[in-house]
Amino acid sequence: MCAFFVSNIDLTTFLVFTVVFLFVLCVISTPRSYIPGPFALPFFGNLYFLARIGNRRYRETLRLQKQYGDIFRLYIGKQMMVTICGYENIHDAFVKHAAVLSNRPEGLFKSQTKYGNLEPGIILSNGEVWRKNRRFTIQTMRDFGMGKKSLEVVIAEEAKLLCADIAAFNGKPIENIKDLLSVSVSNTVHSVVFGYRCEHDDEEFLAVIKSIETLFKVPSIFYRVLPVFVQRLIGTAEGEREKASENLMNYVQKRIAEHEQTFDKNNLRDLVDRFLSTIPLEEDTMKKFVLEMFAAGTDTTATTLTWMILYILENPEIQEKCYQEIKKASYFSNILICILYSDRNNLPYLEATMLELQRCANIASSFMHYSTEDVPIGGYVIPKNTMVTAFLPSVHLDPERFPEPMKTRPERFLDEKSGKVVNRDMLMPFSIGPRICPGETLAKTEMFIIFGNLVQKFKLCKVSPDHVLSFEGLTGTITYPEPYRLRAEARN
Repeated sequence: MCAFFVSNIDLTTFLVFTVVFLFVLCVISTPRSYIPGPFALPFFGNLYFLARIGNRRYRETLRLQKQYGDIFRLYIGKQMMVTICGYENIHDAFVKHAAVLSNRPEGLFKSQTKYGNLEPGIILSNGEVWRKNRRFTIQTMRDFGMGKKSLEVVIAEEAKLLCADIAAFNGKPIENIKDLLSVSVSNTVHSVVFGYRCEHDDEEFLAVIKSIETLFKVPSIFYRVLPVFVQRLIGTAEGEREKASENLMNYVQKRIAEHEQTFDKNNLRDLVDRFLSTIPLEEDTMKKFVLEMFAAGTDTTATTLTWMILYILENPEIQEKCYQEIKKASYFSNILICILYSDRNNLPYLEATMLELQRCANIASSFMHYSTEDVPIGGYVIPKNTMVTAFLPSVHLDPERFPEPMKTRPERFLDEKSGKVVNRDMLMPFSIGPRICPGETLAKTEMFIIFGNLVQKFKLCKVSPDHVLSFEGLTGTITYPEPYRLRAEARN
């Protein structure tokens, strides 16, 4: 009887000790920060939250901003990630404190492929490597037509072919306008990077476009901070991403090899030739650089155009005003038979509409940044070695800057008296600060020419008047619309 009593006390003591030990361990291991945010579990942080929201991250980030304010944090495992909202805070962080917040997280985004560890190109590099690559990219794009009439002509030709593809439907429902847009946009980037365009039915080219789309649709790459087994546990589609990345890298390697065989230093044809002539890079580094330029320039622009079309399906009166402006302007300019970017001064309502639709679309938040020092932002101090991102939609949906932000109103960007475009600087769809997208001018040119010519040539309609469109969006690396159908009626 006594032995039984003692053994039970020992068991009770052991259980109490175990519970206390685990409690203390949890307390010690639970991430702490005075920056507000949802409760984070020991070791796992907010992974449960990220797993639960999946591709609805855009909507949930809006909710977190409303609940915790313009600066809040999540933990990805033990790594803290701070989200910054609001124009003043974002400008303060990425312009005023750019020296501290311009880096990318070291090692987080290295691609593991059968080619080995590929060093970052321009999007993911840091320090002097990033500055050198950025200067090279901008100069090369200028040399090969960015901001010049020659590139406008290339884009206009793709716009004509796109219109021909759409006209072939003869007013019947188009199941996936994004596929058609991606081919046209990607061909323009292909011309800049590789020196030539591809046919719209080229199977290899179409497969590469699908791989690029996969890279942007699967869950955001900040999940890569996690161990592989955790990625598989919460379903980050890393295998799908890796397969797409290898397909794209195979294509890039093939194109580079072709250039090496035909390279002539006295006749530079494109970005790859410029690479071969001016920068002594390791081959793997050049592959990654070219891959980034080709991929990033394709899906973001095509996705934005897909959103733009979705919004004018819902707002046919805006589409009609754009068309009437184009029609009126065409009486005074033969160039407007095919709209070019250089015509935008004659088409202020069209340009204002595109600015408003970019505001509404909100396809991107911001790529991940990394604090190299403690930095004060919005009344908080963001610690050194913190992942930091700007939630750009918080600017575009701010009712103080854009009254009734959920309404689509191009007039926000037009001066009431002169009718000219104003307030362009209120938008930041290409981010802000030193890390602003280097392909901004190319993307703006493509979108204006393609969107303008579509509105000029077709009346874009819902498949039926009572068809309900979804504007919620799904978020991978960028936010893209749910698939939708439309009809394109040729204008007389």
